[in-house]
Amino acid sequence: MQTMRGPLALILALLMAACGGGADEAADRAATADASAQTAPRARAMAVSSAASIAPEEAARQLMDFAQQQFPAYFPGQAATASLDPFVYRYYPATGTYLGVVVKAGSGHALGSVYVLGGAFGSELIRVGAVSDFITPVAPGFDLTPAADKVVVVQGSSTVLRVNLARLPGFDAAVQLTVQGLPAGVTATAASVAAGATHVDVTIQAQAGAPHSLPTTASVRATAGDLLVTAPITVTVRGLPGDLDTSFAGGVVSTSLGASEDYAHAVAVQADGKVLTVGTTATSAGTVVGLVRHLRDGALDSGFGTAGKVVTQVGARGDSARAIAVQADGKIVVAGWTDQTGTDANFLVLRYRSDGSLDPEFAQGGTLVVPFGTGTDRAHAVAIQADGKIVVAGAAQVSGSATGQDFALIRVLPNGTLDAGFGDGGKLLTPMRAGSSGDIAYGLALPMVGGEQRILAVGGEGDFVAARYTASGALDASFGQGGKVLGLFKRNIGRARAVTLLPGGRMLLAGGIYDDFAAAQLTESGALDASFGEGGLVVHAVSAANWDNAHAVVRQADGKLVLGGWAYSGNSTSGDFVAMRLLPGGALDTNFGNAGIVIRSLAANGRNDSARGLVLQADDRISTVRAVLAGEISAGPHDFGLIRLWL
Repeated sequence: MQTMRGPLALILALLMAACGGGADEAADRAATADASAQTAPRARAMAVSSAASIAPEEAARQLMDFAQQQFPAYFPGQAATASLDPFVYRYYPATGTYLGVVVKAGSGHALGSVYVLGGAFGSELIRVGAVSDFITPVAPGFDLTPAADKVVVVQGSSTVLRVNLARLPGFDAAVQLTVQGLPAGVTATAASVAAGATHVDVTIQAQAGAPHSLPTTASVRATAGDLLVTAPITVTVRGLPGDLDTSFAGGVVSTSLGASEDYAHAVAVQADGKVLTVGTTATSAGTVVGLVRHLRDGALDSGFGTAGKVVTQVGARGDSARAIAVQADGKIVVAGWTDQTGTDANFLVLRYRSDGSLDPEFAQGGTLVVPFGTGTDRAHAVAIQADGKIVVAGAAQVSGSATGQDFALIRVLPNGTLDAGFGDGGKLLTPMRAGSSGDIAYGLALPMVGGEQRILAVGGEGDFVAARYTASGALDASFGQGGKVLGLFKRNIGRARAVTLLPGGRMLLAGGIYDDFAAAQLTESGALDASFGEGGLVVHAVSAANWDNAHAVVRQADGKLVLGGWAYSGNSTSGDFVAMRLLPGGALDTNFGNAGIVIRSLAANGRNDSARGLVLQADDRISTVRAVLAGEISAGPHDFGLIRLWL
């Protein structure tokens, strides 16, 4: 090899600098004609590498493409590739330059060597190195990218998945697509990406009888000759909105805590999707607290308590749990009451660690008992403030009181002691109405008002009532009349059982009026919201000739509202699980269940089953949210019962 002339040394210096080498290294190359090419840091000609072997002709083509892109002053335009044994080369008339690569072994020139000739490089063939000094060649092929990696298909319907094809330089052939590993009852059309095309639509079809599936990993397979590229997707078969989700341990989950009666009153979902259900179970000593945890898809969690179950006895005459919340750190707070004497129930707050054991760092070994007096005090709701303080609400009847049962609230510090900065030493009583009425708080929410997290309690006996408190426990004068809202329906049979917060400071109360499902929507100031129902009120009879009541309410991300509860069937007192979905304006959502209502009779032979709790369960495996209802199911004695519905 001849010593390089000035222009050649300059371009090689530039070329090596662009590829990671220095000008000195390029000069060294120019100085020694027959020296072996030094290994230099290499720039990839393409973003994707391949383990496939690469034909010398393809490597040469990629090297020449790279040279054209990086040094158009010497190798301008898109010159055609020609061959002259043992070379393939390109000629650039504008500069009079040839760029060639050796593609045949045994010719006296090293396979893969790169040569230049003509123009600024002179009339002698000059070796400037090897292909591998400048690029990492890759085999021609393609990349496969489904437009969505999570596909949900409804029973009896289909969905279209677009599959995108990124072609690497030099590959223009047709590609055949199939989808393998689909759930039972699901098929996908075979498809072909035409030569030169960059996408194709694949139809994924679920038979009408295809079972609901857990998220199933399938594979999109693309082939072209000897090339094979795969891409994973997750495929799930779901039901219509309101359908029972049979992928949840068969659809109906019944759990017995003991040989006698078990009643679930509340449900919560952990951040990992596990489902917590709490209530009571009967023993020879009376009722005690029962707590159960199921895995995300309905199986009992063997890592919680004893085979997924925890039973806690506090009082000698009976305990009951009515509410549950999960702290940000995963600890579990349960609220209800305990009775030591049979006549004097007191607020009960329990905190459990994530394994189901009582938390020794809370109150007295995980247990806090709070009396309001010598009367009956029962807690029905619990909520966790942003600062970790625990708010519990219910009712208390102090001996000698002229106002009967009153709203009763406590606030507890994270260590289990009463918060002295709330109410009277951590406790407060609010007579909602005059006379010996039943003012029971069944639901709690923590709205932000003016930058402060406040406390909203709802309930009543006879009609819907609500009270809002400041952070210190004083009635919030900006809400209703002096902090209270009374008699929303102007009826004498009913109560609000639950509340959920809405955008714009509004709130929705749910429960029963005249033993029908009922909801009332309020503005931030406590006035009825005329944009909802009839003047802010909605009543729907689930059972036209019998009783039904909502016990819980949740709001979906799209603004739709789901109410959960029970309805008596026929002329009996045998309840069934009920879910009702309302549009944001209060009308029944006819796309949910049967014209907006789902009634599920779960127990055999007309026995009782009634839902008491409702929670939304998100599932990032399929980017969807479902509703979990909890209550009791009679299999002789009652057991804890869970179902999950598609939304």
